[in-house]
Amino acid sequence: MSLDKKEILITKGCVLRDIQNAFTGFFPYLKIVFLQTQKVLRSRSITIDLDTSIMNLNHVDVPIKISIDDTRTIAQVSDDFEKALGFSIEVLRKSGNVWNVISVTKGWTLENQNSAGRFISMEMASPLSPD
Repeated sequence: MSLDKKEILITKGCVLRDIQNAFTGFFPYLKIVFLQTQKVLRSRSITIDLDTSIMNLNHVDVPIKISIDDTRTIAQVSDDFEKALGFSIEVLRKSGNVWNVISVTKGWTLENQNSAGRFISMEMASPLSPD
């Protein structure tokens, strides 16, 4: 990984958990999960095991670099992962102790999403003030 750019380097020795950890290392209030869409029912997805090796996946040419700069949107990063790996990712945002799927705000940048997750988590951790 480069120091001046946020990117994930995917090599043949990687497992999906490594990619997930690298992503969350840059954005602690965001997490990615890997999905394989069933061809019969496009609306139904199956989560891929995080211990799956890149070498066990369909025709993945490595090494792959995926940019996750602050200004990139969830939609852009999702498209890059799908093109490079041949399956989808879903980005989740932390809300307190819960990870929520980002659906309506896919056009937000990674930094905006991460900041929103930080804000929500901090607000949920704060004790309620008495009225």
